[in-house]
Amino acid sequence: MEMEPVLIAPCRNACPLGRQIQRHNVLLHYIGQLVKGRVVPEEAFIKVFDEIFLFNPLFGICGYVCGLCENFCNRKEVDERVHIRFIERFIFDWYREHVERGLLPPYRPIGPQGVRNKRVAIVGAGPAGLTAAFFLARAGYKVELYEKHRLGGALRLIPSFRLPKNVTDFAIDQIITPLSIKICLGCSPPLLALKSEYDAVLVATGTQSPRPVPPFAQGKQGVENAIDILKGISKGTLDRNKYAGKEVIVIGGSGVAIDTARSLRRFGARVSLACLESEDRNSKDGILANIEDEQRGKEEGIKFYYSRGLQNVEQVENRLLLTFIKCTSVYDLVDGRKIFNPQFDSKDTVALSADFLVFAIGQLPDREYLKDILDENGRISANPLTLETSHKGVFVAGDVMRIGRVPEAIRAGKEAAISIERYLEGKDLSEGREQAFIPTSLPYAKEKIPLKAPVKPPTLPVKERLRGFVLEEGGLTLDELIQETGRCLHCGGCENCRACVTLGFREDICKMHVIEDKCDGCGYCVEVCVVEAITLREYEKDGETKKIAVVDTQKCRGCGSCQATCPKEACEITGFSLADLRKQIDAYLGR
Repeated sequence: MEMEPVLIAPCRNACPLGRQIQRHNVLLHYIGQLVKGRVVPEEAFIKVFDEIFLFNPLFGICGYVCGLCENFCNRKEVDERVHIRFIERFIFDWYREHVERGLLPPYRPIGPQGVRNKRVAIVGAGPAGLTAAFFLARAGYKVELYEKHRLGGALRLIPSFRLPKNVTDFAIDQIITPLSIKICLGCSPPLLALKSEYDAVLVATGTQSPRPVPPFAQGKQGVENAIDILKGISKGTLDRNKYAGKEVIVIGGSGVAIDTARSLRRFGARVSLACLESEDRNSKDGILANIEDEQRGKEEGIKFYYSRGLQNVEQVENRLLLTFIKCTSVYDLVDGRKIFNPQFDSKDTVALSADFLVFAIGQLPDREYLKDILDENGRISANPLTLETSHKGVFVAGDVMRIGRVPEAIRAGKEAAISIERYLEGKDLSEGREQAFIPTSLPYAKEKIPLKAPVKPPTLPVKERLRGFVLEEGGLTLDELIQETGRCLHCGGCENCRACVTLGFREDICKMHVIEDKCDGCGYCVEVCVVEAITLREYEKDGETKKIAVVDTQKCRGCGSCQATCPKEACEITGFSLADLRKQIDAYLGR
């Protein structure tokens, strides 16, 4: 049965996991004020932490490196977007700091919800594998996590000036230790052998092998790949001195490319970045890397060459001579989907020289390890909704199936856990999983929304950033949290927020209902409804054309403006009588 689309805020719609951002903003705003006024103790924040943590166990990581939702914040139409990432980071940092200071227990009481005598093997402990392990272990399954390298997977490649290692360690430990998830490091058993031993297997091995460099660059001295550089930095094995004072050109427009370029600047290199993508982010060919990282790279002295494709590399003694041609188009649009098909103008060229050429042009999975689940074309064949492969009981998640950002891998791990649980319990893997959502526009007329100055923590000055890999961004203070959450416009519907009910402001969600035999279609309610939830509908009765008010219950906020205005008392707010409303008005007016 097809489900009715749900009206949600655009930030939640943009979040790969669909986090209830509006709800959490409201909760943190009011709890923050209560904490500041010493009405409630700081421990009140733990309720919000638990809610977000049980929804996304790696939300703290997202608070440092994501922010996809902010790009769609309706507040941008008024002044500046709400800094959702810093709000998310605040609650994680608050919890982590209180644990480290001994003010809170070291772990949340999230132990298994029952015991199920079935075993699941997860290969790969990146964000997808860790997330799946969390949800399956909480459900009571015996989970064993196999990781060839280090817990965290691709998270370990994010430079510590963006994501400190102790933050990553803490976030992972909050999953593994309280749920007693068994870890096997340095292990990558054959997949089909695992399937014979376990009831289900999840493959979340990621894509940590770099794509081969173009033939014309192979074998040249000074040609390297970004993944090896980031791995060396993370492990502390990279020779930092070899780049000092050298010219480095990084090829690619991804987050990996900019992370690499910014890291090499911290080693004293003079860095340029060339990518196929354009500088215009509104274009179909716009650069995909995070805009803040791009801007900070420019602040740090990285020169960007947009819409340029590498055509040739020549070695002249110890230098590399590079030829770039103009990229006129990166993607074709087919049914709204972007298909990579770059087009070039070979007459428009740029010549550059460098000591090092670093490729950040994508990664590949370990096809030799995955050979048992590849199809005849050498690809993993899996249901995009359930993530089950052609081998029954074997599932995939994360970059190994579809390369994406951290929250997209987390979502894939969560979806895989749902599928595996359904599989193990003999349930339909697909039922009820294709809910449609409609993002809302501004909830009120733009001219009626007061301007509110945004709050954003300070970023280290460029000179300090370039001295090392210390975290470049501060966090929100309590006062700043209250101010920034107070900028949220609460764009989504009440049903998928319910923060007012949680806070005790209302006993339940209130909605306006029309008393049909009283309504004469005067339209007063339409005029006073600030969220445009009420319209008038014409109908025929006794040979006359009449009008009646109709309410969109998804848009309605139950504010009572219509009820207070209606001369016929035809607007009824559930759980809120007209007498109650009049008492409130009289009290406000001092009558």
